[in-house]
Amino acid sequence: MDEPACPGSRELLRRVAALETRVADLTRKLDDALRACKRQAAPSREGPPKPDPKTPGRKSGDAHGAHAHRPPPPPDQIAECHDASLPDTCPHCRGRLVETGTADQFQTDIPRRPLVRKFRVHVGHCEACGKRTQGRHPLQTSDALGAAASQVGPDAQAAATTLRTQMGL
Repeated sequence: MDEPACPGSRELLRRVAALETRVADLTRKLDDALRACKRQAAPSREGPPKPDPKTPGRKSGDAHGAHAHRPPPPPDQIAECHDASLPDTCPHCRGRLVETGTADQFQTDIPRRPLVRKFRVHVGHCEACGKRTQGRHPLQTSDALGAAASQVGPDAQAAATTLRTQMGL
């Protein structure tokens, strides 16, 4: 025959089950609180995602506008013209360079009145390693050519930096 159960055992089992439920609930709440501390300052947008979202990025082809860039300044506005000759040897392997052409780059600087410089950049390639190389003049602020061949000069860059860092603009 079975022995009779202790009179307080059912009560103890009920109490253990209630405490286990409470521990599970408190553990879940602690995990939620710890996760909330790690969220970013701005909460993410809530709600379901849009059914037909637009594709990210720029539209292909002509859909996003004209592909124009700033035209070069007229010759009467050019105050200085400098040559940015090729180096004597390839900067990558010290091989012999062969000039393949020139490209124009324009720079507008703002001393007291705008000063437009034209750099005739000599472009070539190395006979040994085949890498493209171009000349560089000390007054150039960039090596960019083509669509990005018009930059702001060093004095204008210095003025903008001073306005931003020292005057808070």
